[in-house]
Amino acid sequence: LTFSGPIRLNNAINVAGPAGLAPQSIDHEFNNAYLQSWNVNVQREVIHNLALMVGYFGSKGTHLIIRRNLNQPFNGVRPFPTLSQTSPILPGANLGNITQVESTGVSSYNALWLTATQRLTRGLQFNASYTWSKSLDYNSFSSGGIVGQDSYNLRGDRGLSDFDARHRFVFSGVYDLKFHGNEFVQGWQFATIIQLQSGSPVNIVTSNSTVNGIANTLRPDVKEPIAIIGNVDRWFDTSVFVPVSQIGTLGRNVVVGPDFKNVDFSVIKNITFGENLHLQLRAEFFDIFNHANFGPPGNVVGTPTFGQITSTRFSTGESGSSRQIQFAAKISF
Repeated sequence: LTFSGPIRLNNAINVAGPAGLAPQSIDHEFNNAYLQSWNVNVQREVIHNLALMVGYFGSKGTHLIIRRNLNQPFNGVRPFPTLSQTSPILPGANLGNITQVESTGVSSYNALWLTATQRLTRGLQFNASYTWSKSLDYNSFSSGGIVGQDSYNLRGDRGLSDFDARHRFVFSGVYDLKFHGNEFVQGWQFATIIQLQSGSPVNIVTSNSTVNGIANTLRPDVKEPIAIIGNVDRWFDTSVFVPVSQIGTLGRNVVVGPDFKNVDFSVIKNITFGENLHLQLRAEFFDIFNHANFGPPGNVVGTPTFGQITSTRFSTGESGSSRQIQFAAKISF
């Protein structure tokens, strides 16, 4: 229900009638969601204190929540334009979207996972992992509302999950410097965490709400292969997308946004006073190279920011948004 102006209790029903209703319901065959997962892996110590793991990991989600518009226009006409004249509640009132919560969503995930783990040897210990994966679903449940472009064909929205990351590499390690002598030259450590990840999918849509009743869900047609340019002012070629007056042919989440790169680094000094008193001093540099990790480009065809990146991946102050330096001290006894 959308209305602008004051609404009083004694006129609420009269206002609701001409403004239109947007009922919501739950499918009477709704089922609880469940996840099935499986994996197979091989682990082996290749040299002293260095172990490798190679594995396949998979999962399948069933009966996932998805929302369907039971009153989506068909050829410009809603199946249920108004309530019946014999309805005990607001007879003849206009009907808008009718949202039904269902459990017909599914998902799948498949991944190759490689890890290398080095236990403390000659002052060095580290863990490195690489994942090559693909996640597919209908809507990723990224919003509480209807996000599919065609409620008569929910399978048409099957595509990359909103959180899909095809490649991800993480390295974390600590190195004890081999300095010996007094308390000033010994007890130094370097530590780092390196993250490299490919971009997340971007769903290209139009603002047209007359076709399916919901703005920013209808996808356009595409007349040529999509070229990724990679500039913040033009991440992809916007000229290949064509606004439509029917269900678009472009698939969901077919464009991939900017990747993510982040390096954190720490310098640590351990000082011992006697047998039981220890002091640790830390200088920590988050995003030490101040690498800009950009957010997704504008995804609504025809808007001024379509194809442009106007923000970073994370808000200023959060990890990975900009270089941040902090100092810390810890006393243990």
